[in-house]
Amino acid sequence: MGVVDSPTQSIGVVGAYFAKTQLSEWVPADIAGQLPSQHRHIWVGLNGTNSNEGSSWQATCRDCLCHCRLTASSSGAEHSCIDQDGHHFHGSFSSLPNSSGECSGSTRCCKCGLSVTGTLRAPVLMPEVVQSLERARLLLHSHHPTQGTRDLMGTISTLYKMTKNACNGDIRPIKTDSEKPRKLLKFDPPCIRLLEEGLGFQLRLQTEYHPPADPGVRLERARDELALIAGRLQRKLPESERVAGFLLEYEGERLLRWLGAHAYGRRQQQAGLAILAGSGTAVDDAYRRLGVPEDASDAVVAWAYRRQVEEDPETGGPLAQRRYDCLSTISAVRTSSDELLGLVDSERDRGLVASAAVHAACAALFGDALLDISAVDSDTLREVFLARLNDTHKTEARMELAAHLAILACAKRDQRLEDYAAEVKLGIETQVVEKINTWVQLPIGLANIGNTCYLNCMLQCLFSILPIRNAVLRFGDKVTWNEACELGRRDSGRVLTEDEVRTALKFVALLRTLFESLVDKRVEAWSATLASRPSGGHPLAVGSPRFPVVTPDRELADMLLTTPSGQSSSLQRSGFQQQDVDECMAQCVSLLNHALPPSSDNSSWIEQLLAGHLEITTTEGSSPTKEPPTKEAFVNLSLNLPTAASADINECLEAFFAPTEVTSDSRVRSSRIIDAPPVLCIQVQRVQFDMAKMQAFKINSHLRLRSQISLTRFRGFDRGGDSRLEELRMKLESIDRRLATLALPAGNDCDVLGALDRVQSFMDGVGRWAELDAAQQLLAGLPQTPDFVMETARNISLQTQSLSSVLGDSKRQWDLERRETASEINSIYETVEVDSMAYTLHAVFIHSGMTPEFGHYWIYVRDYDRGQRAVRWLKFNDSYVTVVDESEIFNTSGVEEAANPYYLVYARTLDVDGIVDLGV
Repeated sequence: MGVVDSPTQSIGVVGAYFAKTQLSEWVPADIAGQLPSQHRHIWVGLNGTNSNEGSSWQATCRDCLCHCRLTASSSGAEHSCIDQDGHHFHGSFSSLPNSSGECSGSTRCCKCGLSVTGTLRAPVLMPEVVQSLERARLLLHSHHPTQGTRDLMGTISTLYKMTKNACNGDIRPIKTDSEKPRKLLKFDPPCIRLLEEGLGFQLRLQTEYHPPADPGVRLERARDELALIAGRLQRKLPESERVAGFLLEYEGERLLRWLGAHAYGRRQQQAGLAILAGSGTAVDDAYRRLGVPEDASDAVVAWAYRRQVEEDPETGGPLAQRRYDCLSTISAVRTSSDELLGLVDSERDRGLVASAAVHAACAALFGDALLDISAVDSDTLREVFLARLNDTHKTEARMELAAHLAILACAKRDQRLEDYAAEVKLGIETQVVEKINTWVQLPIGLANIGNTCYLNCMLQCLFSILPIRNAVLRFGDKVTWNEACELGRRDSGRVLTEDEVRTALKFVALLRTLFESLVDKRVEAWSATLASRPSGGHPLAVGSPRFPVVTPDRELADMLLTTPSGQSSSLQRSGFQQQDVDECMAQCVSLLNHALPPSSDNSSWIEQLLAGHLEITTTEGSSPTKEPPTKEAFVNLSLNLPTAASADINECLEAFFAPTEVTSDSRVRSSRIIDAPPVLCIQVQRVQFDMAKMQAFKINSHLRLRSQISLTRFRGFDRGGDSRLEELRMKLESIDRRLATLALPAGNDCDVLGALDRVQSFMDGVGRWAELDAAQQLLAGLPQTPDFVMETARNISLQTQSLSSVLGDSKRQWDLERRETASEINSIYETVEVDSMAYTLHAVFIHSGMTPEFGHYWIYVRDYDRGQRAVRWLKFNDSYVTVVDESEIFNTSGVEEAANPYYLVYARTLDVDGIVDLGV
């Protein structure tokens, strides 16, 4: 069962592993053959019977009934370790019984010195005997398993009562010829065996079973074991049939708390895990050898490995090799574990190579996985490699051969051969970079470094805007940016200080590092895919999907989370605010502008890329007199959502440019667009402020997005070209008002048509009731005769049917008109003439959350493959980047949802190929 019988155990184990695995596999040798090979103890106790506090803990296995008792060297409810990573136990537990008939063992934490001694007692009721009885009862009711469980439960509970009575001094025999005992116990061979061998009852006078004359501790233990069996069985019965006295309490988690081992890091459920056929035993052995539970986090696995290295720092011995093999195996099957992969690589730098990787390399180059590579000289190895390399021209196969050569060079500890392998690998990788398939290798995600999911969205968006990315990556050429820190650049008429310029240059440098990492990581991921040997070349890692990630620099994040005045942004002040992305974008544009060289041109390339201009006019009341128009720059258009449950992005744009009364003296504000930027940003104003409640709230109305929009009709104040659209919209509103008249007051679950159908059905029922003899007898003594009731019901039913028919025809006609009108409006919206005012949707920022204060952010970005002329949408959710169906973005359901768009980025359609790109 995997328990060490030697008096000492050099390998240390994590406290949680000791509690969850080592103790669960500790089985007395004399009953091991009666249990399944994969048996693991599940520790339980009867409800309310186990205190398990202080210096001792005890429980019984639910299935085999072994009883375990642990005693700690210190007092207290929990025995936590002084090391924040927890206990690291060394000890042994024997499976052989001592003179007292119990197995015993002890372990000690090498960090805090806590000692735990334990005893394990085999059950009185042997598993084989109990299983025999269970099989016999269930076989009698094979057609009805639940009834079989009831029958078995009756036998066990009766035996429990007999044993309990005997322990209390009741020595009356059980008669086999009595009706009730025979019905419950049946006295078949399995029951008799349990009575005699397990409980010690003796048959006398051929019909009487007498309890032991001296019950003692043994019978008390049997009584408790019968109660636990009953508790296990009644879990399969309906709750109404369960007995409170047999309810079980599970002690596994309590054991972890008692040891102070419950707070260990656990692996997330969604974390990747790839197990290939036939690899289970190797993986189990790896966890066992490192002494960590399988659900431990990557950090706990790494800590356990490092702890064993501290205890045995020798790197060249067989113990170190086996330990490293275990680490590389776990890393290989944990498909998204960058932490373990990094540890594997760092250990490889110390000269360790996984045995499985060496075997795979020998098989690939020599055709013999068990070849002793130390007996092959380096010249021969190089010749064989070159021969294999010349036999293939596929990049994937050449990358794999180069990886195999590097593994064998490391295993031989031949530095010259390692250098040669590195040169070959570099040569192949150079070709790979030129041929990277960006459609197959997805972009790289960004790690969330603390409430920065909205910041990650903005950084991914900036990276996808080609002019910004190219300019940032050119930092260092002494031309694009003001790297000489010359003074003279202005911001709103004010000359920037030297500190402001240096801060801006630092920002661009950090942004360049981030962008370079996003490019390099993508190339590395592509190379690793071709090599198909991540995790130190371990064969179990073949095909394991990984999510490479780049972690933004904390200083870069702080620069974008701080306003130009030095104040923290709204995110740091009070959680989610609508202006988070807007503030962040404004801060980014400001820093990029500050880093540009001094110039007499007031409009930088950044402003030309992102900023547009509006002309604003104001009319005094009904007077035709207008104030002089003003010109306003914008970096984004802030669109309000209508109060309706659903709106179209075009409707929001029309509302933005519509004349608006702005003051109490009826001044009307009108706007038109003078010029629009190549990259058009739109902010959806979902967060509003309730003056009555003095608190912010979020509007979760559905917003229908369009892949193409046009601003052409907003270039003038006269919207004459929209007359047909306005006519259709008014018609649609009229139809909606008519349809709304069919609705009943609030609180009804149907409309007028549904109510009329119910009335007609009811009156038809009244008419049929009046035809019954019983109804006619009832109505005989009343003024209303049966004929009168039937006639009245028939008239009301006919009138209701007629009204329902008229209204139904009207509703069908209105629905048809509405569909046709909505279809024509949609056709107008879908018809976008490609000119300088036509835009293609490029990115959608999503906020998920019903309130302004809380939520999560991700971004969808449009990806276009010029070679295939194919379009797809990618979802950037912090570290994870996935391909999604476009229906996630262009949702037409009209249903209000908590996850909705709040910031949009459009690119000018004529220039879209040169403006946005997700390539490397």
